[in-house]
Amino acid sequence: MTTVLIFLCLQLLPSSSAIHDHDSQTGSEPDYDIALTFLESYIDFLNHGDIEMETHDWINKQSTVSENFKKAYTSYVDASEFLEFDPILNAQDYPEAFDIHRKDGEYVIVKAKDWPEFKLTLKLARQGKTWLIDGCGVINIPEDKR
Repeated sequence: MTTVLIFLCLQLLPSSSAIHDHDSQTGSEPDYDIALTFLESYIDFLNHGDIEMETHDWINKQSTVSENFKKAYTSYVDASEFLEFDPILNAQDYPEAFDIHRKDGEYVIVKAKDWPEFKLTLKLARQGKTWLIDGCGVINIPEDKR
């Protein structure tokens, strides 16, 4: 009887592959594609955005961006008297489209499609079951990762 009970209990426990499948569905692996989505949206804003809307306002409206990123962006811009570059892209000029170049844990490095020398690091952070942009360009990206 004890053997049957143990057997039934073991059958009810999820297998290690089922646990792994559950983890990937709940977002334990970073959603690196969110980096491309964010950059596409940001570049679209830069190229075609509302002239009245400041970048700060655009950032604050993004649901794919962490609160930490929003605060760090505001602090960085407020502390700078005059910016001669875009701190999100860490550049004055920028490409129109990116591909994922390399994945490095919570960091993802993207490379411009038509400008292969142009690379940019983004940092991802998990909030609940969702992955958000937590750093990009010089915002929340350590110098050794840029």
